[in-house]
Amino acid sequence: MMRIDFESSGGYANITTTFHGNTDELPEEVANKLINLVESSRVFDLQQSQVAPSSSGPPDVLYYKLTVQEGNKRTSLSFNNIRAPDSLRPLLNLLQELAWEQARKGK
Repeated sequence: MMRIDFESSGGYANITTTFHGNTDELPEEVANKLINLVESSRVFDLQQSQVAPSSSGPPDVLYYKLTVQEGNKRTSLSFNNIRAPDSLRPLLNLLQELAWEQARKGK
């Protein structure tokens, strides 16, 4: 099981979206895609210092908070879309979709 907590905020509209979930509570296809993207993004290898924003950036910048826990491995990162490594972008896109889906369902 993998636990993921994700928050996105900022941009021109300053909309905050969140996703909180466990892979064992998601449909199998979604859970497998999420696990694969976490592994391919190498999120557990990233250090906060590698992704920390150096300044606030332009007004359309999105800010992310991401916590991933799998067994005894856990990482928490805060970063913006300017500093996000390319390896994280597919994961961020899926998490954003899941956040909107949770919002539509009123969770």
